[in-house]
Amino acid sequence: MMNESNTMMNESKTMMKKFRDEYIFIEGYAMENGLIFKMIGDKLYVISDIAYWKIAYLREWDEFALYHGNTMPTDLNVLKYEDADYHFQKDAKLSRSIMRLMIYIRRHDDYRAHLIENVENMPRRTKKQKNEYAAMKRREERYNTARVLQLINAVGMASERRLAVSA
Repeated sequence: MMNESNTMMNESKTMMKKFRDEYIFIEGYAMENGLIFKMIGDKLYVISDIAYWKIAYLREWDEFALYHGNTMPTDLNVLKYEDADYHFQKDAKLSRSIMRLMIYIRRHDDYRAHLIENVENMPRRTKKQKNEYAAMKRREERYNTARVLQLINAVGMASERRLAVSA
């Protein structure tokens, strides 16, 4: 039990060291690109307006792996996504750099947002195209609902802070 605890502490320290080494770049990039991030334990959680992500350090390979959330975020509070469902993002290669994964996240979300914004331009002639269009329309609806919930939750968080400060 003691050995397992030491291993977790060493893994967390290594993740923290690597995070600190890139922190200035991560923070600047996140601010410029509307990403919210928070280190919780030995994982880095990232939220964009269209998805949520987890970056985990794989000590045995000395690399980071990217995991993608299964639904669109409805709240911008990172803590709500710590225990959410994630899947390994297969097309994002393991990386020795957190920043490389942050750039991947932004590009992935820009691509998804572009698809959602241009759903009406999709061809709808064949049965396959009609099915793809219908699936994208459902995704667009979920995205729009998630954006409204994000705004409602952001207003709620702001008013809670205002009440806490004035009390």
